[in-house]
Amino acid sequence: MLPGAILARGRDVCRRNGLLILSVLSVIVGCLLGFFLRTRRLSPQEISYFQFPGELLMRMLKMLILPLVVSSLMSGLASLDAKTSSRLGILTVAYYLWTTFVAVIVGIIMVTVIHPGGAAQKETTEQSGKPIMSSADALLDLIRQNEINWRKGQKGPG
Repeated sequence: MLPGAILARGRDVCRRNGLLILSVLSVIVGCLLGFFLRTRRLSPQEISYFQFPGELLMRMLKMLILPLVVSSLMSGLASLDAKTSSRLGILTVAYYLWTTFVAVIVGIIMVTVIHPGGAAQKETTEQSGKPIMSSADALLDLIRQNEINWRKGQKGPG
């Protein structure tokens, strides 16, 4: 094959499978970065900087899960006839509620056993006993605080 044909074929593969290639590269870079940073002694502050983008991603995924599940269930049931959809709808809702119940029970047991986040408490000053706050913490807390206020039904700052 000619070098130009190989290059054209490579572009075509990248164009068709770009998302897959970028996802695999992201996983590889993340693993390499994790192995490299594990050998360094990072402060809790630096660790929180690496955790923040992951927290945002997980929050965005959580916001998408329930609407996607409900809309896919509704569209699937809407495409069936009335008799089939009533029986299948009851079974689907029962299955969804049962799996949710099992997931909640497993989650509660795991939280009770593992105590996640217990070791990641912020350092406190000896004089005041309050957490040490940096300007980066204040910036990150703008997003965190707005989410907490939104869940409580309050307005955020500003």
